[in-house]
Amino acid sequence: MNILYIAYSCSPYHGSEDKIGWSLPMESAKTNNVFVITKEEQRTYIAQYFQSNPGGNIRFYYVDIPNVFKKLFKGPLYSGRLNIWNRRAQQVAKEICEKEGIDVIHQIAPVEFRSIGAYGKIPGVKFVCGPMGGGEYIPKGLRPYAKGHGLVEIVRALANAWYKCKLGLAGTFRRCDKLLFSNRETRSYLRQHLPKVQHPKIMTEIGIDITEISENPRKAPGEKRRFLVAGRLVYRKGHALLLDALEQLPEEMDYECRIVGDGPEYETIKNRCQSSEKLSKHVVLTGAIPYARMVEEYDRADVFVMPSLRETTGTVLLEAMSKGIPVITVGRFGGAVLLDEHTGWHYDGNSRQDYVANLKKAVTECIQNPEEISRRGENARKKAENYTWQRKMVYFQELYNEVSVTGED
Repeated sequence: MNILYIAYSCSPYHGSEDKIGWSLPMESAKTNNVFVITKEEQRTYIAQYFQSNPGGNIRFYYVDIPNVFKKLFKGPLYSGRLNIWNRRAQQVAKEICEKEGIDVIHQIAPVEFRSIGAYGKIPGVKFVCGPMGGGEYIPKGLRPYAKGHGLVEIVRALANAWYKCKLGLAGTFRRCDKLLFSNRETRSYLRQHLPKVQHPKIMTEIGIDITEISENPRKAPGEKRRFLVAGRLVYRKGHALLLDALEQLPEEMDYECRIVGDGPEYETIKNRCQSSEKLSKHVVLTGAIPYARMVEEYDRADVFVMPSLRETTGTVLLEAMSKGIPVITVGRFGGAVLLDEHTGWHYDGNSRQDYVANLKKAVTECIQNPEEISRRGENARKKAENYTWQRKMVYFQELYNEVSVTGED
């Protein structure tokens, strides 16, 4: 088949959405004629990759937008930039469809629903979109951790409401031949605008290459328990929540929590840890490290913690699972789809105190029960095998065949 992927984020050398935008088209190119539209900023990385790797059955097209829009649409207004890019990419997509006889267009990045393009308007081509997220909100009990960032959350909420109505009235959702969602929260948020005949599937947007799945050497029962946190240091990642939970642990507990990443909250986290005797003893801030070096962090970790206040899913969850590392995360969003009580620990609550207490409980169980870490870690590694790009491509190939047949005489 001739498949055109819309992948605003797409890089062979980075994680998160870049990894999604790169990995699925590359896997698809093993059995299909693949075309990819991505942003101009990715050209250098992609060219660098193909200097030492065979080109394969895949072609890339690059779309740029004026710098004024890049400067104007930042932070909670970033969706504006993405939609301007989509409008330009749509014209390129139309030309590719006419020239190459495209069967299916699949938008895989951006992951947020606010940036679904109008590719369903291109005649004679089926449009698959997702998995999409973006309809998540900070639970009430965790909102105190967004203090000082209320304006960002308000602007985001207004943007969500605006795009939900705009896309619904424009018929964008109806023109998706198949629409997939990353989590239940986003599907529920958009349900009133979805076609009655369509049954949107919940399917995590993230994946892992089969070669990345490996054993994580288990530590001896008496060794220090090591927790790993990785990601950009911004308020919504919930580091303050984690530190609150760690400060409530008994002094005698032997553990280390490594926080990998950089961002606007770095100095705040650093100062808090330095001013607390308990945290300074147990918490290590590494700063940002290259994506390629994350394997070293996974190798030394026993448990991965993602204390995000809101999150679509998080590529790091599956990366940890693929190494046999169980995960602690909130029992909502994509983590609730990906994990269960056999592969990690969920915590939840109705108040700030509930969340802190339940996160503390999960961390305590890990420190006191290394055998349970081993059991859930092995289950996590096995479950990760269900989310390889190879497995996901089998599903998508069936989906492409299904939508291509639908509507034909």
